[in-house]
Amino acid sequence: KMLYKIHSHAQIQALQARSDELGHSNDMQVNLVSLESVRIARESYALLRPLIMESRSWECPELDSLSDVAGLSLEIQKLEHDVLPQLTVQEAKLERGALEALLLMESSAIKLLHLRKCFKEALGVLLAEEDLVSAKVKTLSIVLKDTAFHVLQDKRDIVWLQERVLLLGQLVTDVLETPVRFCDPREYSDE
Repeated sequence: KMLYKIHSHAQIQALQARSDELGHSNDMQVNLVSLESVRIARESYALLRPLIMESRSWECPELDSLSDVAGLSLEIQKLEHDVLPQLTVQEAKLERGALEALLLMESSAIKLLHLRKCFKEALGVLLAEEDLVSAKVKTLSIVLKDTAFHVLQDKRDIVWLQERVLLLGQLVTDVLETPVRFCDPREYSDE
């Protein structure tokens, strides 16, 4: 059985490029050790899943974990591109778009916590201890929920919200740039 270890998105691209030459009849164990960032996870999943699914003899035990991170990536990028930009409103009152964005933030916070839980469960106890992604996702989702709650309950004004959006933007970028570890590299060392 061939073993192919993946430490980066480029290695998934290389595997895809070589998949014809490797042939789907060969037994292949693809181990996803790590990825550069949460941001790239979506594209990595889109490349890797079809490769594994098209072949009966290829397997990747970390595919479910990658699916969870790809979900996180998608949800956080929606915040980055669609939700947060709507909250940089100049007016003193909240417009419909901003109110919708706040409601989306609230539901996003809940979704992120669920995806985080799935990812931690998929990682297993030992890795979950050292996992940076879930800690940052937890912080992000708490701040999202808190921000939406305070503004929707009229406890805070638009100026406070705009300051908060800057912080949220930073948290979003921070999570998206976090490297992801799927399994213990010592488990698949070259020794």
